[in-house]
Amino acid sequence: MAVICRAAFIMLMFRLHGLGGALAAHSRHLLVDSSAGGMPSVKSEDNQPIQSTQSNESPQFVHATCAVFLDNSTIFTAKSNGATVMYRGVTATIINYASHSIPVPWSFQLSSNSPGYSGIEQAFNFADSRVANGIVSGTATAKALTLLPKAANNITIGLLLQANAAAFPVPQAFKLNDRSCSVVVLPSDVPPPADITRPSFQEVQAEAGTGFTTLKGRIIDRTSGEPISLRGFNWFGFDNAQTCVDGLWAGSTALSRDLATIMRTQQALGFNAVRLLTSFQSVFGLSPLPQSRECASVTPSDYEAYLTDPATPVAEGATIPNLAYTPPATEGICSDYLDAFSSSFERYMFVINLFARNGFYVVLDNQLNTDPTLITEGQDAWLGYWRQIATAVAADQYAVNKVIIDGLNEPDSYGIRWEPTATRPGYGALMLSLMDALYPILPGALFFIEGSDQDCGAAPASNWGDGFASQPEVLALFPTCGISNPGPVFFQPLLSKPYLSQVVISPHVYGPSISQTTKNAAGQGLWTRLSQSFGYLNKVGFGGHVFPIAIGEFGTYFAEEADQTMFADLAKYMLNKKDDGSPVDDLHNPITSFFWFAWNANSGDTGGLVNSPNWDSIVWQKVEYLQRLGLAPWYTGEPPSTAVAGAASPSTPPVSSGPNPPNSPSSGPASPATPSTPSPPMQTPCIVTASYTSVWQDSKYGVYMTAVSLIISNTGSQTLPVPWSVTISSVAYTNVQYSWN
Repeated sequence: MAVICRAAFIMLMFRLHGLGGALAAHSRHLLVDSSAGGMPSVKSEDNQPIQSTQSNESPQFVHATCAVFLDNSTIFTAKSNGATVMYRGVTATIINYASHSIPVPWSFQLSSNSPGYSGIEQAFNFADSRVANGIVSGTATAKALTLLPKAANNITIGLLLQANAAAFPVPQAFKLNDRSCSVVVLPSDVPPPADITRPSFQEVQAEAGTGFTTLKGRIIDRTSGEPISLRGFNWFGFDNAQTCVDGLWAGSTALSRDLATIMRTQQALGFNAVRLLTSFQSVFGLSPLPQSRECASVTPSDYEAYLTDPATPVAEGATIPNLAYTPPATEGICSDYLDAFSSSFERYMFVINLFARNGFYVVLDNQLNTDPTLITEGQDAWLGYWRQIATAVAADQYAVNKVIIDGLNEPDSYGIRWEPTATRPGYGALMLSLMDALYPILPGALFFIEGSDQDCGAAPASNWGDGFASQPEVLALFPTCGISNPGPVFFQPLLSKPYLSQVVISPHVYGPSISQTTKNAAGQGLWTRLSQSFGYLNKVGFGGHVFPIAIGEFGTYFAEEADQTMFADLAKYMLNKKDDGSPVDDLHNPITSFFWFAWNANSGDTGGLVNSPNWDSIVWQKVEYLQRLGLAPWYTGEPPSTAVAGAASPSTPPVSSGPNPPNSPSSGPASPATPSTPSPPMQTPCIVTASYTSVWQDSKYGVYMTAVSLIISNTGSQTLPVPWSVTISSVAYTNVQYSWN
C-alpha cells in the first residue's frame, strides 16, 4: 500500500494555572492514541534547538550587569503571498545583576547572525515591537516589568519571530537600554547528574594521586614537593554554548584553529595554568558542535616570528619548547581529534586531559552568571554535577594531579551573600558543602574560594568575586552598609576541616571600565582596599592559618586612562613593591599566582591575549604587563614554568583520537554513569512530539504563559484527511491565548 508521508505542525500559546516562572526549558514527548488511521511518521528537520553558530564573532560580555536566557520552540513554516516563511517562538528571560533597579520604560534589541529576522508575528510583555535591518527591538512599559537589582527577579518577554532565510537565524547579541548583556542559549533538556556513589576517603587516597597542599601562604605541588606560582589565563567557550574552548573557528591557519598548536603557544608564552569557564547546562545538555576545519600549516620560521615580541630581543640559546604530547591529527585539518566524542562532557574531559598531560594546572569554574543551575535546579543537583566532574577527573591519571576546583563564579552577581538570605543559599555554607562532597573524591585537589557582597562605596570590594574582609576593625569602618561577613559562616568552621590546607583565596580584581567606579581605584586607596578585602589573608590569615592568594580574574583593554593607572598600581600591589623599591604596605605578602582575563579575542569588555577577528596575533602589551608579574616567555631564556610531573614515558601509548582515549573519563571504572536509553515508544497510529518554552508571567493579567509546539506524525498506513481535531489534557491549562495552524 502506498504511504503518504506528511507531518502536521500546531503551535499554541497556553495560559497556565498555579505555576511559577522558570529559566530552564525541558522537552517532553507525548504518545497519543488515535482510533482513526493517521498520517505516517516523517523525519522532521525543524525540531532543532537554538545553539550557537560555529563561528560566533560577536563579542561575549562575560562581565555584563545583565543577562538574557534564550529559549525556543520548534521552527515551523507557512506560505505567505506564495513564499515560504519560517517562524519560531522565542522567550527571552532577562536578569539584572546590577546593584540598582532598572525601572520601566526600558528598551531592548535582539540581533542574530546574518541576514537577521524579517518580522514579528506576535509579541508578549512589551510594546513597540519592530524589526529594522534584521534586529528586533521593543520597549517594556508595565510597572510589573521593573528589573530588580542583584537578580532578585527575572522578566520574560515572548516573541514569535519570522525569517526569510535558508536556516533560522541564531540569536547572538542582546542590549538592554543600549547596554550589552551576556547571552545564554538554554539547551532543550539537561539530564540530571549521574547517581555516583561517593568512594571512601581511604579508597580514593590510594588511587587519586597526590595533588596539592599549601604551607604558610604558598601553594605546594606534592608531586614535586616544590612551591609553585600559577601563571594562567581564562578561556571561555564551555560556558557559552560553543561546547569547546572558543575561537577555533577563527582565522585560517593552525595558529588559531588547532588546539594543540594554540596550547604550545600558550606554554611558550610562559603560562602554566588555564581557567576553563564552565556551564553545566552546556557541558551536560548540548550536543558537541563540530570543531575540525581546514587550515594552513605554519612554517617554523613564521611560528617563531609570531611568538616573538618585537620589542624584546631573543636571549641567546632560547628555543620554543615542544608540547610533551600532541594528539594525532590529519594533515590540512585542524582540531579533528575534538570531533571524536559523542557528548560535550567527553570532549570537556578530553580538553582537561590534554592540558594536564602537557603540564598545565587546570582550574574548573562554574560560571554562575551564565549558568544558573544552582538557582534553578537547587543545591543537590548542582553538587551532583560537580561530583560527576570530580569522579571523571579522579579516573584520569594526568588530570587528577592538576585540577583545581573554583566552585561558583562571582556569587554576588546573583545576590548570594556569605550568610543565607530568604531567597538565596549562604555562600559560606555552600562552599563548605562543595568541599565536603568533593574532598573524598579528590583528596589532593585545591579549592579556589571567591569573595562576595562587600561593596560599600567601592570598599572593601568594588566588583563581583571580591570581598573577604572579616577583621572586626575593618568591618567597623562600614557600619551602615550591612556588608556580608565570611568570618563566622566560612572561615571559622573551615579551621576544623581536613581540607583547610587546600583552600586558596581567589578574588577577582577589575578596573573602572568594568567596576564602573574610580573610587579607591589607584594608589594608596587601592592598596588599602585590597589589603582590607583579601591581602591580609596571606600574611595575618584567619585564626592562625595563612592562605595563598591567586587572582582568579583581572584584565583590561588598556584603552582607558583610569584602567591604565589602576593596573599599574595593581602590579605594584601584587609585587608589594613601589617604584623606589619600598613595600606598598606591611599588611600583605606578594601575590605570585594569577589568571588573566582572557585568552578570548571576543571578550567584549576586556579583549583578549590574541587579537580579533582572526585570533592569530598576540597582544604584546598584555604579555609585557604580565612579565612584570613573573610571566617568562620562551624568548627570555628563563626555564619554562610548566613542569610535566609524572608525564608519560615514550613507551606509553598515545591518546587515541577515537571516542574513548586512554586515560579519558570514559575508560575508567569511576566514570560518570551513562544515561539509560529510553524505552522504545508504544506502537500507536499517531505520535505527537511536543516542545515548549520557559514559563513567563503576563504583566497585564498576572497569569502564567508558555508556548507549546506540536508535531503530529502519522505512523499508520492510511491518510487522515481534514478536518481532524486534537485534544491536549493538563489540569494546569486554563485557556488558549493564541494558536497557529
